[in-house]
Amino acid sequence: MNRRERFLETMTFGKPDRAASGDYFYYDATRERWESEGLPKAADLNEYFEMDFDPFRWKIDANISIQPEYEEETVEETDEIRVVRREKGEIVRILKNVPPPAMPQWVRYPLESREEWDEYKTRLDPDTPGRLPADLSQKAAETADRDYPIGMWLGGSYGVLRDMWGVENLSYLFFDDTALIEEMIEYLTNLTVGVLDKVLATGIELDWVMFWEDMAYKTGPLVSPAQFKQYCVPFYTRVMERVRKAGIPVVMVDSDGDIRKLIPIWLDAGVNIMHPMEVAASMDVVKCREQYGKKIGFFGGIDKRALSGTRQQVKEEVMPKLEACFKDGGFIPAFDHAIPPDVSFENYCYYRELVRSFD
Repeated sequence: MNRRERFLETMTFGKPDRAASGDYFYYDATRERWESEGLPKAADLNEYFEMDFDPFRWKIDANISIQPEYEEETVEETDEIRVVRREKGEIVRILKNVPPPAMPQWVRYPLESREEWDEYKTRLDPDTPGRLPADLSQKAAETADRDYPIGMWLGGSYGVLRDMWGVENLSYLFFDDTALIEEMIEYLTNLTVGVLDKVLATGIELDWVMFWEDMAYKTGPLVSPAQFKQYCVPFYTRVMERVRKAGIPVVMVDSDGDIRKLIPIWLDAGVNIMHPMEVAASMDVVKCREQYGKKIGFFGGIDKRALSGTRQQVKEEVMPKLEACFKDGGFIPAFDHAIPPDVSFENYCYYRELVRSFD
């Protein structure tokens, strides 16, 4: 089987020649450490580790966000920090000498009033030029017989609004101005459906789509399941009509935090793969598989903290999950977020050896 076939067979509970593999390569600091510990400097990580799935590289670069973006602007700068207004409109304080995975501090979110929304929403028109790569039709033809899975990130509902307003302001809006919530969700729906339709019109066959939400924290969702179902599920209903019509088999959602109360809602909406299954937030792929069986699949579920420990700790983290979930399919074991630089190259290679031992 090639990578595309293996990915699809794995994530749809089929019969792959071996289970598909993939991970969350992201931080430059991690790669720099690995190169100092033996990773060849010119290595393509997907090729080096024989990966079958990469949601950040093998994807359609469609813009399902504001267009045009704001021009990046430095608001303040010292030897230690930069305060920057970024392309999406937020103002953040960045530590200059501490690279990712250090997070910036949000000084101001893009929106603080309905009046600001009235200007912001003009940037959410799906017909604004520049949302699709200029060569997408050509790429559709060139990749028709590809051997790797291609997909598309579809934005989201609550998570996108949270990035616009911040958790506190958005939480008030869900009680004080539900009409605005409904209007914003409608704009996000029209944007997502419109851009997805343009991509599908090129004839490209997508293997997967991924919604992005990041709508939970350590102990539960940032909005009640009832509110999510009432205000956000209509977004999923309309988008999933297009996804089903196009025959896209793998539908994922990316949300950090404890999403256990939201899983049944997503399953009803048509999502069939959860990512990244953050262990620190009590997300356990073994327990979820016991509860939902083959209704649910996973991309993630490996505790990044354990992989910075001893080889024994790595084994104790990985093996029970492989034994419980790997053999039945619907599971690509991966870190439950981007691989941090405190994970050694030796430990990561050992982890990959454990995964391949189940082939």
